Amino acid sequence: MAFTTKKSLLAKVRAGDEISWQEFYDTYKPLMILVGNDCGLTTDENDELVQTVMCEIFQKNILDKYDIDKVPDNVIFKYDPAKGRFRHYLKKIVRNHAIKLWYKRYKDVPIESVPEPVSNDEWDAIWNDEWQQHILNSALAELKLRIQPGNYAAFEMYVFQKMPVEEIADLLGISIGAVYTAKSRCLKMLKLIISKLEEK
Repeated sequence: MAFTTKKSLLAKVRAGDEISWQEFYDTYKPLMILVGNDCGLTTDENDELVQTVMCEIFQKNILDKYDIDKVPDNVIFKYDPAKGRFRHYLKKIVRNHAIKLWYKRYKDVPIESVPEPVSNDEWDAIWNDEWQQHILNSALAELKLRIQPGNYAAFEMYVFQKMPVEEIADLLGISIGAVYTAKSRCLKMLKLIISKLEEK
């Protein structure tokens, strides 16, 4: 299976493996945009947030060297696990740049008229919610690689689309019992994947 030959990105990060710009960008850009949206950033500000965070993480002046959508594969990131949890490292960088962008919006406004950005507590809640969704999305992508397509389809229809079990069985040409079995196996495997993705 594909999963056995390719570790998840989060597992690779925690192990200190080298990760290409594109793999990292594709995985974490949606998370950053969701967090930016939750913090009230505009589309343009979100784009700038993603670019500045990525450039700091990769510690290269990437924007001056490459088109952001065409960064070569040899531009890599390697996280030092001794720094602590990756999620906290990323959270700090995203927060710092989001706040800078917030204040940049009001650079010509008297300081007393500048509204406060989201509070620390609000930020923590936003980050934690979006991080958990990120973990779930990553786990579902791995689950899809690890099981038969029909079983995943039955699981997705039953758990996420809330379709009646009889309708799923009829649509997929399987028994009702097979739908329940697929759901049970997928949930069990999903929990295992999530436990491995979540940082201890």
